[in-house]
Amino acid sequence: MIHWTNKQWGALIGALAMFSIVLVGFGGTALVVLFGVLGYLVGKFLDGELDLEDIRERSQRRRQPR
Repeated sequence: MIHWTNKQWGALIGALAMFSIVLVGFGGTALVVLFGVLGYLVGKFLDGELDLEDIRERSQRRRQPR
């Protein structure tokens, strides 16, 4: 079984994004990427892999003055 490195995945995703920009334009591609990321985050939350409470606590710690 062949495993792809992160560099290879990044190159493939970059090439597909550029191809999409050429075909449908920047706005359409940005919209597809935005909804893809939102769908990924919703799926991660539903699988129990995304802890919103932890994210909230981290963001509150960063805003407090030191």
